[in-house]
Amino acid sequence: MTIKTITLVLFSPDEAAWLAPAGAELARQLDAHLIGVHPVEPAVVYSAGMDVMVVPEVQNWHQEEDAQIEKAFSEAVRRAGIAGEYRSQRDGRLADEAYLLSCLRGVDLVALGTADPKEEPASAARMRSQAIRQSGRPTLVLPREVSPALPAKRVLIGWSDTRESARAAHDVLTLTEAGAAIDLLAVSRDAYSSSHLAGSRDDFAAALDRRGYSATLVDRDAKSSEIGKALLSAAAESDAQLVATGAFGHSQFYDFVIGAVTSHLLENARVPVLLSK
Repeated sequence: MTIKTITLVLFSPDEAAWLAPAGAELARQLDAHLIGVHPVEPAVVYSAGMDVMVVPEVQNWHQEEDAQIEKAFSEAVRRAGIAGEYRSQRDGRLADEAYLLSCLRGVDLVALGTADPKEEPASAARMRSQAIRQSGRPTLVLPREVSPALPAKRVLIGWSDTRESARAAHDVLTLTEAGAAIDLLAVSRDAYSSSHLAGSRDDFAAALDRRGYSATLVDRDAKSSEIGKALLSAAAESDAQLVATGAFGHSQFYDFVIGAVTSHLLENARVPVLLSK
């Protein structure tokens, strides 16, 4: 499948200042239509009778912020010379997650910016996670100050014997140049996990070779809490232009207690990262 429709999620004016140009450049490189989306938290309170009331001051602030984001998006689209449209959540009573997900499920690719836990509100982290977990679409994370270079000539795929990993490995081929060099990285925690990965990874490497790609098997050892770091380190060593891996392959409890690979990639990516769930 060719990527022809991309939705770019924009959470704030500060983020839009750098992410809108990056998203527009991504759409230009892929000759795709770009949709900008800005979800907002409901600006409502409940009266004693449980009637929903919109807080005017908060609603006005949301509208001002939305206008700034739309301006940044429209300017980025104009400069890139691409087709695009902007969608904003006009009704402050709607649930932000529901609105966002409804905008994502009909597109080919979702694009998000890297996370900044120190600067962004908790709502942005929550919606970013839900977009990856619940949209049903592959999600490309774009890092700040790094322009995408797609279709990629050199790709690193984080491989594990899971549904999420297999989906990411196949999804990323739509962003990969024909004949590209693809490293299949397996991060092993012990001897069992290493042998358990061998069969499925070998099969996928053979499938890539039949498609004309140049597949290489790469192995690393790391603790569970350091898998994300190992992925990004291997990507830097190979000069990968794009990384792909499964997202949130474990329960949210596991992510919180052990250390989430996906969260590490969202916060520390230095090249675009494709996440599939």
